[in-house]
Amino acid sequence: MKVKVYSQKHCKYCDNIKDALKENKVEFESMEIDEHRDEWNRITRILGLGMTPTIGFGDEFWVPGRDFRSPEELIKRMEYITDFPLPPLTEEEKLETVINATKNLAMSLNNMNMQISNIHQKVNQLTTPPVPPPVIEEDVKEDVVEETTSN
Repeated sequence: MKVKVYSQKHCKYCDNIKDALKENKVEFESMEIDEHRDEWNRITRILGLGMTPTIGFGDEFWVPGRDFRSPEELIKRMEYITDFPLPPLTEEEKLETVINATKNLAMSLNNMNMQISNIHQKVNQLTTPPVPPPVIEEDVKEDVVEETTSN
């Protein structure tokens, strides 16, 4: 299966991925995004992400953090897909994939909103000075009486 590594100059993580692919004897084509700007723009529009290194593997694109967390995990995923290839998706499956991805995104955004709300409440608790208890007139009168009798 054809592998493309979309990377950019001075990207240490891109270099680590390429080194891992070489060590595991995975043939790949290195695609510097500055030299293949039109193709890179098309891919980022499809993915909604412009993150390097992006791995083109067959008809799929994988990005770090979402599809793999380390070069080793990427290699294992590639080996698995090579050993157990998936048939191409039908149009109905593609639509279902988009719907599920949208649901997952909505759920993630909802979770983030809840976390931000919790953080906001904690910040407010830390930055709002405590309200002193209300003064009751009887307490004030007793204090005045005690002061005058003790002299």
